[in-house]
Amino acid sequence: MSARPRTASTFFLLVLLLSVPFWVLGAIVGEIPKEVLPIDLPIGALMTFTPMIAALVLIYRRDGGAAVRGFLARAVDARRVNGVGWFVAAAALMPAAMALEYFVLRAFGVALPEPEISLAAIVPFFLMFLVGAVGEELGWQGYVFPILRERWSALTASLILGTIWSVWHIVPFVQAGRDGEWILWQCLMMLPLRVITVWLFVNAGESVFVAVLFHAMGNVAQFLFPVYGSHYDPFATFVILSITATAIVMLWGAITLSRFPFGRGSGSRNAQRRG
Repeated sequence: MSARPRTASTFFLLVLLLSVPFWVLGAIVGEIPKEVLPIDLPIGALMTFTPMIAALVLIYRRDGGAAVRGFLARAVDARRVNGVGWFVAAAALMPAAMALEYFVLRAFGVALPEPEISLAAIVPFFLMFLVGAVGEELGWQGYVFPILRERWSALTASLILGTIWSVWHIVPFVQAGRDGEWILWQCLMMLPLRVITVWLFVNAGESVFVAVLFHAMGNVAQFLFPVYGSHYDPFATFVILSITATAIVMLWGAITLSRFPFGRGSGSRNAQRRG
C-alpha cells in the first residue's frame, strides 16, 4: 500500500458524504416511533456510524486490512488506561452534571417532574448508545483527533473537532423537531463536551474506549433527564460543562490537557512529549 498522507479535511468530507443518505432517509421517514424508542430520535441519527466507516475506508486505502483490524480493536482498548480513576470519571461525569442541572433548575424555579429512572431503562439505553458511541469515537478520537493534534494544541484541536461535530448534528436536530434556540445551545454545549472528551482521552492513555464510555453515558444521562429527556435544557448544560472545561484547561494546560495526572500513573506520555 502507498503511504498516502492522512488529512483531516478528507476525513470530514467523507463523513459528510456518507451522512447525506441518512439525512435524506430521515427527511422521508421521520422519527423512530415512540412505541419502539420513547425518546425524540430521528432515523437520520443512524449517521452515528459514518465517522467509523470513513476512518475504516481511509485506513484500508492507506495501510490495508491488517491496519483496519488493529484500528477496530481500539474500541476495546481499556488496557491502555492506568488506574480506575479515568473509568470512573468517564462513567460518572455526565450523570453528575445532569443531576446538578436538575437541582439548579429547580432552585431557579423551573417546574420539573420527579425523575423516573429505572434499571430497565438504563441498561438498554446504555447498550444502544454504547454501540453508537463506538461508531462516532473511533472516527473522532481514534482517527481524526491525532491528525489535528499534529498541527494544533489539544485545546485548539478539541474546539475544531467540536465545531465540526456540532454542525454535523444540526440536520438530525432539525429532523427531531428542535427549535432554533435549542439547536444553538446544544451545538455550543458540544464544544466544552468535546474538550472534556479529549481531556479524558489523552489522560487515559489515548484510550478510545474511555471516550466511548463518556459519550455513551452522556447520551444516557441526557435522554433520561428527568423523564426520557423531557426537560433537558441545553443552555444549563452548556453553562455547567463550560465551567468544567474551563477548570480543566486551567489545571491541565491548553497545550496537552494532560499536565496534571488524575489517579495513579495516569496521563498521556505521548501527548506530553508532543507538547
